[in-house]
Amino acid sequence: MFIRSASLGALLSIALAAPAAAVAPAAAPATGAAAPAAQSVPTRAAIVRNLDTTFKGLDSNGDGFLSTAELSAAEAKGLQQRQAAVRARVEAEFNKLDTNRDGSLTKAEFLAATPQAKAGNPSNLLAQLDKNKDGKVSADEYRTPILSRFDRADTNKDGTLSPAERQAAAKTAQK
Repeated sequence: MFIRSASLGALLSIALAAPAAAVAPAAAPATGAAAPAAQSVPTRAAIVRNLDTTFKGLDSNGDGFLSTAELSAAEAKGLQQRQAAVRARVEAEFNKLDTNRDGSLTKAEFLAATPQAKAGNPSNLLAQLDKNKDGKVSADEYRTPILSRFDRADTNKDGTLSPAERQAAAKTAQK
């Protein structure tokens, strides 16, 4: 059995991975100065060369065809490489969390990694809400911003937001 019996997904993943190397930017010079990121434009000839090189590497028996066994071996190798990369990232993250380097995470180490919520600046909030600038926020000043948004969304002025009005308000807020 040759290429016909291989899964299309495996073949495409192998074929599409190959051209990426053909268009990789050149290495930065060893002068220590950062070279500008060169955007190389792939040529058809470069992609064909890369595909041919990849094909020859996959064709382990050199018969000019990719068998199911050869494609399976390539797919298994790719899977192993992806699993190793994921494992390395997970281990690196674990090592960041394991601050005492004992090989296990305590609850404190785990919780220390949780994102910290940032408190808002009450002075800014007061400045936004305190329209008469008396240093205090009245109930009317507190309600005004929300009610004005509601009133803008309530286009038919019936005191209720229909699903259509809510959807229109959401679209307007995204802009």
